[in-house]
Amino acid sequence: MTLKPDWTALGQETTQMLSELLQIDTTNPPGDEYKAIEYLQKKLQKEKIETEILAKEPKRANLIARLKGKRPGQRLLLLSHVDVVPVADPKRWKYPPFSGAIAEGCVWGRGALDMKCMTALEFMVMALFQRAKLDFAGELILVAAADEEKGSVYGAEWLCKTYPDKLRADWALNEGGGLPVQIGNKIFYTINSIEKGLWWFKVRVKGSSGHGSIPHANNALSKSAYIIDRTARYKFPKKIAPAVREFILRAGEALGPEMHKLALVLVDETKELDLPQFPPNSPVSAQLLNALVRTTISPTMIHAGVKENVIPDSCEFVLDCRLVPGYTRERVQETLLELAGEYKNDLEIETINAHDVSGSPIDDRFYKLIEETIRAEVPGAGTIPLMLTGATDSRFVRELGVKAYGFCPMSTKMNLADRERLIHNDNERIDVESLELGVRVLAKIAMKALDAKL
Repeated sequence: MTLKPDWTALGQETTQMLSELLQIDTTNPPGDEYKAIEYLQKKLQKEKIETEILAKEPKRANLIARLKGKRPGQRLLLLSHVDVVPVADPKRWKYPPFSGAIAEGCVWGRGALDMKCMTALEFMVMALFQRAKLDFAGELILVAAADEEKGSVYGAEWLCKTYPDKLRADWALNEGGGLPVQIGNKIFYTINSIEKGLWWFKVRVKGSSGHGSIPHANNALSKSAYIIDRTARYKFPKKIAPAVREFILRAGEALGPEMHKLALVLVDETKELDLPQFPPNSPVSAQLLNALVRTTISPTMIHAGVKENVIPDSCEFVLDCRLVPGYTRERVQETLLELAGEYKNDLEIETINAHDVSGSPIDDRFYKLIEETIRAEVPGAGTIPLMLTGATDSRFVRELGVKAYGFCPMSTKMNLADRERLIHNDNERIDVESLELGVRVLAKIAMKALDAKL
């Protein structure tokens, strides 16, 4: 390796590696991530990098690799997951979903964006440190985990509970940010610093059975419909997280005086704005803005009845609740019971899955370092904090005290809306320019964080 890395060559190597990773089917369920983990281990061993495979079950494997610097310093964790969501219909794909086809300037396949691209990029950062024999401080740790798409029971959650010392670090880079968004005449790169809390819960509504030809008021299904409708329409009070406030104000300022006025209303918790009427030149949708500023509930599943002419004596439905910082599950339950009105005593609530809000500060040195690197590597671009309405494995390492940020920088070849539509969808792909940009930016972030010297 020369003193000046050949970023084009490293981008090409990342492209080929991603293609090979995408050819390994790690659809979850069932997972079977071991095949991808074994592939990664062989690649790392070829670079003479220390590796370790840990698994709750043999086929649900996770990999940890580490490089130790010559000097004391910070520890940086490069985090990714290798499982992917199922493919609904392979026939709808232009190139087979597990072909890893390199065509039309892109790498195609399930997991190209979510998130084997980052696995390949983070491997390349490790390889660069090793090949260049960098003099760096602290430690560089790579974790490729299983099972993120189904809750991380076999992956990051299990690793953090079972081997916490192996994952402890000062900072972590993971998925969830790095997408360029056009705001006015300027490009901003998103940095995920916080994720909403989650509460998936089942509501069981009791009633009484009867013949369908003789209606009565204690129909569990009709009572459920009433509760679901009121819940879906309800607007929780606004609660603005610092990262969301920064996001909205920066976007508003970049879009001009009128949008800046609207942004000030959006971040004012005492004022409401008719979001469906939000101007069409907004960089994000009204629906996303609504999800950023308040707790939300979406009805997602329902089950009732055994026969066409039998009134059901019970009905079960599932609600997907995403909580903003400062809002508790207890407050959500109180609201649900109020919305149920006269039926509140007929409800039973069962938690399916839950986790708290997970976040890292935007005034941290590492966050500032990401900002500095983007400004240096993408002239004219800025950064903007992002709160994910979903969740990533960052929430588990944050519980260990790690300051984790979602950042996988992409090129401007594809806009934000198009990339979002491709994740978990047909014809998922990533352009090769993003891979070259990603390896260059992530490597330089790592070098700065660990005070590396070529």
